[in-house]
Amino acid sequence: MASLTHARRMLEVGCGHGYTAALMASAAGPDCRVDTIEEDPDHADLAEQAFRERGLSKRVHVIRGRGQNVLPKLKGHYDVVFLDGDWREYPRYIPHLRRLTRPGSIVMTANLNPLFGGWGGRLPGKPAIQSYLTRIVRDPHFRTYIVPGEWHSIGVRL
Repeated sequence: MASLTHARRMLEVGCGHGYTAALMASAAGPDCRVDTIEEDPDHADLAEQAFRERGLSKRVHVIRGRGQNVLPKLKGHYDVVFLDGDWREYPRYIPHLRRLTRPGSIVMTANLNPLFGGWGGRLPGKPAIQSYLTRIVRDPHFRTYIVPGEWHSIGVRL
């Protein structure tokens, strides 16, 4: 998505060890910036170390905290937003997704697996994901599609 949309400013919620943020920064090129939110201090430390080792620390910024606490403090618009964190918080993100995107921005959501059965059907948070998807699909500010078999949604800000 980063290279297809010529994204210059991207946001990831749920950094983990930094793999996806590094891919986003690499795909978008040297003029991009990625802000990535991570609650777990150990994961944030590992991600920052990985970014330094890959020469990406000037383009990828780790913001420590929970998505629901950090998103209200962010300013400006992002070209791509990737949600890959605690899906139980996703319904609370929607007003911030509207505010932090502009027409043409992409919002990708991972970790929808509790909705689709199999091993994911046993995970907690199914009502939150259902609420998030229902609201984002019906939101007139987004055109959102669910990718069958991938447990993701992709939305375009209208």
